[in-house]
Amino acid sequence: MRIANEWLEFKKDKLNERTHKNYVSYCKRYIFPAIGDMRITTVKTIDVNNIMTKAEGRVYEDLRVIFNSIFKYAIASGILTYNPMVLIPFKRAERNTRRALTYDEQKTLVERLNSPEFEEYKRTFLILLYFGLRPCELEDAHFEGDFLIARNAKRKNGKIEYKKIPICRQAREQLNLDEPIVFPHRTDVLNRIFKRIMNDEEITQYYLRHTFATVCQQFVRPDIVDIWMGDSSERLVGRVYTHFPDKFMKSEMDKVVFEF
Repeated sequence: MRIANEWLEFKKDKLNERTHKNYVSYCKRYIFPAIGDMRITTVKTIDVNNIMTKAEGRVYEDLRVIFNSIFKYAIASGILTYNPMVLIPFKRAERNTRRALTYDEQKTLVERLNSPEFEEYKRTFLILLYFGLRPCELEDAHFEGDFLIARNAKRKNGKIEYKKIPICRQAREQLNLDEPIVFPHRTDVLNRIFKRIMNDEEITQYYLRHTFATVCQQFVRPDIVDIWMGDSSERLVGRVYTHFPDKFMKSEMDKVVFEF
């Protein structure tokens, strides 16, 4: 399917870099081994269905998006007149409801991170807790003065945007800010490690982002927290006209206390 590689190249500067890498990986792992040698004009619904029936959850969702996009690209290019995905159903993967860690869970996390078994992951998970980062955002994050700077992963069409998060008191006390921030493992590997740390299969590392937001909103306005999280406020004023100075943002973070 030469057209699949052509579509990947077309989307390269239109998708978030990590999303594009994931799509390339899915093509290599699932699509190319099964139908990579076929001309796209010979691919039938049954060929796609044979691949989709072996996929579950988010893999199924992502594969359907990729297949559908490739065929739409082929139609737009005048190569196909039909879309083989028409009869492939959309099945939304079940999402686990995420929440903030309780006081006792936060205490357990810190105690376990101080143990020799998990000490090498202490810095990584404390950064996720104290700055509310998505795990993939560790890759481009760094400390600069009183702030952590990280690329916002949730921006469409490959838009590059950075968020600037003030360093809270606990982070200053527990982290060496002169050391570089590293992304030690793939997100799924980090998640398995986090479950071991918490000794709970239901708790994921994404709870740390929810914990950061929940703690911060107890001390500062929600729209300020939205900015730190990298979320776009639905209010026009928040999106377009508000530009808080660094001094104000730092003073707001100075109010935040992680109590455990």
